[in-house]
Amino acid sequence: MSEQQTQRALWIIIGVAALAVPFVASEFWIFIAVEMLAFALYATSFNLLLGYGGMLSFGQPAYFGIGAYACAILLTKFGWPFWLAMLAAPVAGAVAAAAVGYLSVRLSGIYFAMLTFAFQMLFYTIALKARDLTNGDDGITGIDRPGLLAQPGYYYVFALVVVSACLFALYRITISPFGQTLRATREHRLRVQYLGIDVRKHQWATFVIVGAFSAVAGALFALSTRAVFPDWLYWTASAVPILMAVLGGLRKFTGPILGAIVYVALETIISGYTTYWPLFMGAIIVALVLLLPEGLLGWRSARARA
Repeated sequence: MSEQQTQRALWIIIGVAALAVPFVASEFWIFIAVEMLAFALYATSFNLLLGYGGMLSFGQPAYFGIGAYACAILLTKFGWPFWLAMLAAPVAGAVAAAAVGYLSVRLSGIYFAMLTFAFQMLFYTIALKARDLTNGDDGITGIDRPGLLAQPGYYYVFALVVVSACLFALYRITISPFGQTLRATREHRLRVQYLGIDVRKHQWATFVIVGAFSAVAGALFALSTRAVFPDWLYWTASAVPILMAVLGGLRKFTGPILGAIVYVALETIISGYTTYWPLFMGAIIVALVLLLPEGLLGWRSARARA
């Protein structure tokens, strides 16, 4: 069986399992499945920056958190309708990303990464100190979902539809002329500039797109947990989308999806056995990255080289 056929079979199995979750899983595993969906969208959108655009950002949790806070604040503090609050999340993420990206894309390499990180810590401080809106380090809890969405199974179906639509949109972006230009910029920035293409504008647009989709993921996760906390924007959260994308495979669109599923599953299973789960989790991920430098979807390549 070829690598392409193997991957197709893998995704058929994952797709069938995703559809079966609300019928066969307990409430706990439905909750975990929603977390997998949210983080799959989060990691895949981030991969548009890193895997396709070659831009390493340490600040993506900012937009994940902004989407979560925007949805939570509008629902709990201002009493907005659920659907408007959901739509406001990507708008808030895109606006914040537009402001940060406008400054960040003027730099490259480690300077770009550190500036995005600095803005993340700025947003974290705002979330921590603006107690009237965010409740500070107590976070916002008791976020209600309306009607049938209050039931875990129905909310899972809602999350599955939203994430599927977002992933399809991201996929269309990657195969569009915009996505091809982004790849070319990653490989030969100067050559692309010589063709008369404004590289900085393409990178800025990518930053905004990723911010919007990351915010959707944050809103979905907040509605699942029915809470949001400043820790979601803290510097320790910066590694999460990077690990998921690298774990699955940066150069493949479906890599971060698999990486997110494996990451959340490992975290859930290991934390159920020991309080030292971060130690074991880190060891497993390091081993996987060393053994499969191209990610889980690159296992055939690693096997061929061996």
